[in-house]
Amino acid sequence: MNLQLTLVTLISGTCIGAGMMALPMTLAKVGIVPSLIIIVLTWFFTYYTSLINVELTLHCKDVSHSIKFLSEELSGVKARAIEEFTVKLLSYSALSAYIYGCSSIFQKLTDNNLFLIQTVLAVFVITLFLFPTNIISKVNNFVFFIFISLLLFIIIRLVFCVNFSNIPFIVDINFCNIPSIIILVFTSFGYQLIFYTIRDYCKNDVNMMVKVFFYGSIIPMFVYALWAFSSVSVIYDRNIDFFNLMTTSDVDVGDFIKELSKIFSFQGLQIVFYWICIFTIFTSIIGVGLSLLEHYNSKLKNKINQPKLLSSLITVIPPYIVSTLVPNAFTKILDFGGILLIIISILIPIYLYFKANIEQSYLKIFNKCSLILCLIVSILIIFLSFIY
Repeated sequence: MNLQLTLVTLISGTCIGAGMMALPMTLAKVGIVPSLIIIVLTWFFTYYTSLINVELTLHCKDVSHSIKFLSEELSGVKARAIEEFTVKLLSYSALSAYIYGCSSIFQKLTDNNLFLIQTVLAVFVITLFLFPTNIISKVNNFVFFIFISLLLFIIIRLVFCVNFSNIPFIVDINFCNIPSIIILVFTSFGYQLIFYTIRDYCKNDVNMMVKVFFYGSIIPMFVYALWAFSSVSVIYDRNIDFFNLMTTSDVDVGDFIKELSKIFSFQGLQIVFYWICIFTIFTSIIGVGLSLLEHYNSKLKNKINQPKLLSSLITVIPPYIVSTLVPNAFTKILDFGGILLIIISILIPIYLYFKANIEQSYLKIFNKCSLILCLIVSILIIFLSFIY
């Protein structure tokens, strides 16, 4: 029971991160009712497709396999190379968005130069990555514990601020926005890359994996629903002009947090709210950055004298440069990351599932029709997002 609780917490913690900050800014374009429907349907879609990955892991010969090794085993070296490239591109895209988002929020809090803050943040992260991994993990756990505790308090506080007689249930929906909205919500359920870690803990126990992925993903669904409902409703009630701006254009994440913080009349609560948002994104920076750092460190440790310094620079400098060059990079890059995540967690696993010619599945919920439907839906979402 303790192991299941730990794994549920791990999955929920992986989901609840930087992508959460972008949800209200995007969901405001459709209103509360469509937003909640999209969140629930996206959760179901991501949970169902996550079980495809569970099925594939159970058919691995080696319990240490990751998705890139599974790709090589089932479809050759080229498939592994494509998978590895896509994962790295996703990681760098996410880091670019997180560095920009964290810097933007801090800039609104301190009124300092954005470029200066981005530079200081990049240097700080590079320095942090020079410490032993166990120290970095302890820092991340400490920050995450503070963040979760304060986040629950803030969401409850926001719910009590909602004027239930003045809620934007449905706005004038531009259906061209729907694909990008779905992709962003999908990004917020980005726990797919830890399948193999979860499987190793579960020791291929099918029932345990199904349970932990269900409960681990449904908790963020409720958190996202409350967060989107309360924040969008409060801004609609308190500042209709800013709400209209959110529905018609891309709002900077720092401006959104600044506007939302105004509902807290007490100055101390405003500052707490800012730091919650900063902690949210910073934990995501550490989580994604560590995976890249360990990858490069393992490649370089026997080749140069200071492998960790070079690994830290390779991990942080490219996304730092992108974050400084792309204006309002937070939601734009998260959209791109969502497309990559769909490729990694849905399109490639479905392809590998058919490639493996699985005749007797462990989970009795898959058939060719359902998998082809998932494939069509995923491709359609990506296609429409590029068009609109």
